[in-house]
Amino acid sequence: MTLARDSGFTLIEAMVTLAVVAVVLSAGVPSFSAMIKNNRLATESHALRTVLSAARFEAQAQRSAVTVCRSTNAIDCSTGDWGAGYMAFIDLDGDAQLDDGEQLLEYRVQNTQGIGVSYSEAGGILRFDSSGNAAESNGTFTFCDDRGAVAARGLVVSVVGRVRPAVMSEREGSTHIVQDHDGNDVTCNVV
Repeated sequence: MTLARDSGFTLIEAMVTLAVVAVVLSAGVPSFSAMIKNNRLATESHALRTVLSAARFEAQAQRSAVTVCRSTNAIDCSTGDWGAGYMAFIDLDGDAQLDDGEQLLEYRVQNTQGIGVSYSEAGGILRFDSSGNAAESNGTFTFCDDRGAVAARGLVVSVVGRVRPAVMSEREGSTHIVQDHDGNDVTCNVV
């Protein structure tokens, strides 16, 4: 005769298992949260870079000025946080407003909850001339979340209209914050 053994967990086994799960979760959840925030910043940066590159291409292809500006309605340029949305259009008369007869190229409404997007140019308007240059409106777009400048991303628009990601300084004693078009650390307003 064999005795049937009860199957299941003892109280000690269950407590050890829960302790191991708690340790794993406490180590993994913060890095998962940081990964989500990093992906949001990267997504918004890539979306704007795509629009800027397309606007520059259209300026060169159509031999006409193209304006990129913050907009919440695809009709008017506005000031403030670029995180609300932006548009690119062929600006035949150079007035930085989408008029009748001017072609809207791109419009993006942002869903950037918790992400602030700013442009270093005071006017807040980027203009590519018919050669694709951004000589009078080159600058840096900065993407920030609640972690501040240490986690910020940036896009640098050069004088010749080239759009590239902002990078950290390689200098000794670097702050490990991405650099703007003038080689300075980007700054973030609290989001």
